[in-house]
Amino acid sequence: PALLAVILCYASAFGLVEIGTIAYAAQIGKPALAGVLLGVMSIGSAVGGLVYGSRSWRLPLARQFPLTLALMGLGVAPLALAIPEWAFMPWCVVAGIAMAPALIMQSMLVAKTARAEHSTEAFTWSASCLLSGVGVGLSVGGVLLEYARSPAVFATAAAMSVAAGTLAVRLVRLKR
Repeated sequence: PALLAVILCYASAFGLVEIGTIAYAAQIGKPALAGVLLGVMSIGSAVGGLVYGSRSWRLPLARQFPLTLALMGLGVAPLALAIPEWAFMPWCVVAGIAMAPALIMQSMLVAKTARAEHSTEAFTWSASCLLSGVGVGLSVGGVLLEYARSPAVFATAAAMSVAAGTLAVRLVRLKR
């Protein structure tokens, strides 16, 4: 249950980032740029996943996860600043770097914590929380955009990522 709560929390940051990016592109008068920005962010994510997956890490997985979630928040935070359009795209790469590693760690933690006879159910719950969290993030982002601009959505995404990392520290305690 603790892992599922963390997944729900950090996945909401994914939804917030997505809707924040779309809103940013619309706010600068280039709505079609949203797809490019999200694509660039996924390049950062792919690079992060490749780097993470190509190494052996000494730090236990349950400690890597909270750190990665906090790094994800730190990577998204600059998008909340009033940065010029030319600087936004490189920051999208940075924002994406921790995303794939977080997903990888999530799956590895589910595999490690679920008993073999419950693995299908555990992965189903994990995927449900991931997709529900994205939906929550999209919804919350939509409400925020009724009253504020995209920086508020990115700030909320960063805060949710850091909050998920803080919540994930509980997993570290469970592993001791």
